[in-house]
Amino acid sequence: MTMAHSPQRQKRLQSERGGAAILFALTLPVLLGFAALAVDLARIHLTRVELQNAADAAALGGARSLSDSGGNPYNWSAAGSAALDIARRNVANGAGIQDALIETGYWNIQDPSEGLRAPGTPGVPAAGDVAAVQVTITISRTLNNGPLRLFFAPVLGIAEQDVQGSSVAVIAPPAGGTGLFPFVIGLAMLEHYWDFNTNTPVLQNGVAPTIDLGSVYTFNGVDVLSGQWTTFQSSIANPDVPFMRDLIDNGNTTELSIGDDTYIQPGAKATLYAEVPVGTDVGIFVVNEVATNAFVPVVAIAAFHIDGYNQGGKYITGHFIPAATIPGTNPGTGNGVSYGAYTPPILVK
Repeated sequence: MTMAHSPQRQKRLQSERGGAAILFALTLPVLLGFAALAVDLARIHLTRVELQNAADAAALGGARSLSDSGGNPYNWSAAGSAALDIARRNVANGAGIQDALIETGYWNIQDPSEGLRAPGTPGVPAAGDVAAVQVTITISRTLNNGPLRLFFAPVLGIAEQDVQGSSVAVIAPPAGGTGLFPFVIGLAMLEHYWDFNTNTPVLQNGVAPTIDLGSVYTFNGVDVLSGQWTTFQSSIANPDVPFMRDLIDNGNTTELSIGDDTYIQPGAKATLYAEVPVGTDVGIFVVNEVATNAFVPVVAIAAFHIDGYNQGGKYITGHFIPAATIPGTNPGTGNGVSYGAYTPPILVK
């Protein structure tokens, strides 16, 4: 049985259909606008990610070159050149990056709001200041073939967009870390073999003199033990060679920082010296005095190059080096003392 509609009901249905069509026609541009906005927002986000990745890579690469030879103490020009070179190896919005703003200077870990301050700024470096490279990469009317042209947003009156990525990376004298070589050196050795004015090793005939680390030196009539093995937080005296070999290979696995105590061994087996990694740069803890068979506070971390060893004399031969990146170290609050050791590059912004 078919139900017939009254003329009034048919008119009402026709009116509703007509109203829906009008409403759809009115809202269609808005819906298309939102769809267009979603597409272009995704494109803007993708381009921003590309720029940020490029800025991160360039800042890290530039910071890595801060410790290149030729700096006093930092090689600002090498860092800037390296950062720009790395930035130009990257692509954003389908095109190679050509323009990047590279800035070098000091960044305060304790108060990042101070921003980057150029070398030579009065009062810089201050407590907490560490060497930094800042990279800013922008796509705009005048940079990197910009601005970013939008596909659908012009429907809403937005035809283009500037996009930017910025990053800051630092290196710093370490305030602590893991993976340190299990040997300590007395501060007296640095006082005689380190130039505190230039933050570089004292040179004799153009080279850093060889140090017999573990031997007794005499300074101003006072005998000073130059260094000794440390087992970090373990107070086991005279451990066996396998135990020490593990420390030589891996260093301390629990982080130690300036102010923490490290245990200095009373001695070591002569056979242990054959395990020393000759020809490598290592980070070693500095202590005020090499007091054996005791826990002694760490005051700094120094960079040392191992040239060899003397098994019978029980000492390691080597010399201080002006700059070496020590894996596993961190800048802490920026309170590390510069004795040639630096943290790996770290992103701080």
